[in-house]
Amino acid sequence: MNGNTASRRSVCILVYKGQCLFEYALAFEVFGKPRPEYHDWYDTQIIAIEPGAIDGDGHTLIRAEHNLARLQTSDLIVIPGWRGPDAPIPDALSHALKLAHGKGVKIASICSGVFVLAQAGLLAGKQVTTHWRYADDFRRLHPAIDINPDVLYVDGGDILTSAGSAAGLDLCLHIVRQDFGAARANEVARRLVIPAMRDGSQAQYVSRPMDMGYKGSIAKLMDIIRESLDKDWNIDVMAETAGTSPRTLQRRFQKTTGQSPHGWLTGERVELAKDLLETTDLNIQKISAITGLKTPETLRHHFRRLTGVSPTQYRSKFNANRQSVL
Repeated sequence: MNGNTASRRSVCILVYKGQCLFEYALAFEVFGKPRPEYHDWYDTQIIAIEPGAIDGDGHTLIRAEHNLARLQTSDLIVIPGWRGPDAPIPDALSHALKLAHGKGVKIASICSGVFVLAQAGLLAGKQVTTHWRYADDFRRLHPAIDINPDVLYVDGGDILTSAGSAAGLDLCLHIVRQDFGAARANEVARRLVIPAMRDGSQAQYVSRPMDMGYKGSIAKLMDIIRESLDKDWNIDVMAETAGTSPRTLQRRFQKTTGQSPHGWLTGERVELAKDLLETTDLNIQKISAITGLKTPETLRHHFRRLTGVSPTQYRSKFNANRQSVL
């Protein structure tokens, strides 16, 4: 913390001429929107990186204070996108970010905001991410920096970066989870009507895709399965429930999810296991039964295969208050 009370976090959201509106809006929705029901929450300032009117996408105008000095006393700086890969950053901003970073201020970028961090010289030795369509530009401009465009976000400790657009919400919720715990992050996610957690690095924590675009019997079947994951859902039972043949079901699952029915089902069971590890003190035996993975050995196998960590490691990271032996 940087001189703030233990229950409040100071956040600065940067804005600039040509502001990426969606990225700014999602950062403000999570960190800037008043939530009087929480005594311990965020104190957020909107900071313009330069004087003058701030115009954003959609002919919007953003009122913001121009005071980069505030960055030095914040706990978190959020960079919601940038003007473009080749757009230079002001020297004053580069200096302020370096100074704040040197004082231990955490900095998070959303989408193309990673180009600001790179130009400020803050990414040496870091792995980062951005929207996949910016990956080639990033490699061209910053070949010495490790860019991974295949993940939702990367938590580098003092520097956090997210992929495009909605992945910024995943990163913001990840920060809320770190600051105030899983229950609070889940509450905010429910209000936003989004998944409570889609973990960042797929090489480390594999996340399920959102189910937008799933139609017809497949979507209905998915909802039924999610409500009863402990059931023995073999391909014949799935097909019968969906009112189709096993072969047709296989084809539809592959088309809509990119996975086989069994692969999708296993992923859903692991997602439920993650939620139970986060929010309960149930042991591995009970979690295995509830998720339909049946045995602790099977759960551990698929959990590590899909997330890269064991259930015990996962619980220690996301639910430090739960001490049950797994």
